[in-house]
Amino acid sequence: MRTVEAGGLTIKNLRTFFWLARLCNYHAVARQLGITQPAVTSRIASLEDELGIRLFSRDRQLVTLTPEGQDALRLCEGVLERVDDILMRYSGTADHAGVVRIGIVDTVARTWLPAVLNRVRKEFPNIVLEITNESTMELHAMLRSGTLSMSITISPCDEVDIANTGIGQYPIEWVASGELIEKDRVYTSQELTAFPLIGYLANSPPALLMQRYFGDAMQMPAVRNTTNSMSTMIWLAENGLGIAAIPPQAIPQHLGDGRLIVVRTERRFDPMPFYLNCRVRPYSPVVKVVEALIREEAERFANQ
Repeated sequence: MRTVEAGGLTIKNLRTFFWLARLCNYHAVARQLGITQPAVTSRIASLEDELGIRLFSRDRQLVTLTPEGQDALRLCEGVLERVDDILMRYSGTADHAGVVRIGIVDTVARTWLPAVLNRVRKEFPNIVLEITNESTMELHAMLRSGTLSMSITISPCDEVDIANTGIGQYPIEWVASGELIEKDRVYTSQELTAFPLIGYLANSPPALLMQRYFGDAMQMPAVRNTTNSMSTMIWLAENGLGIAAIPPQAIPQHLGDGRLIVVRTERRFDPMPFYLNCRVRPYSPVVKVVEALIREEAERFANQ
């Protein structure tokens, strides 16, 4: 029986192996782990030397697992999961350090994201958050590629090893400039289509919500502008260029000072759901504590 003396069989090397198996790209792994590309190459070579097998085949710059590598990956996943459980149970909060890359949609950025940032700064001073603000579809793509540690979006991410947790839902209202609509009038869905509609990008989750809202009345839509930026939608609506469907919680100042007003309608929008999308594994203690904090702040905001 061969005795392993731990030279290349380290947790760092196993994590590097896991991410290279997932991302199939040395540069992407280096970015994910916050190390250099030569360091990735060195760790994989050290692990292969220790195990006495080739984990990857590297033909024509493609990185794919060998049969031995596929078998080793299954064992590696189990080891990393147990290591993370041990670290989570016995490591104090002061020991949590690292970079967590979070993708968010505009509504979160405009509501409870500052509370998350403040708590991380106070409770986990050695954790650095890298925030990316994009559409749900783009954030899901970044999560699948390993660019993000987690994302907060308005739909589940359809991937086997990504867990989707509902963290609340917010009402949506039509809003517009007071110069465009009559403040005290109640509008039907059909009447709304006579206005320039500021829409979301086609086939995006919020665009599908809008389609469901109108139903048959949307057979000849009057969508004039589409965007994946809530800031752009707000600016267009504020300047009288159309009506937009936006969660009121995201624009309290605009509603408070009258730059925008809520359009009274016969039919209400379905509320917009929000999800925390996280990879099941490998799941570091740092990511776990940030995930728990996000859930707490989302619940706190929903109960206000």
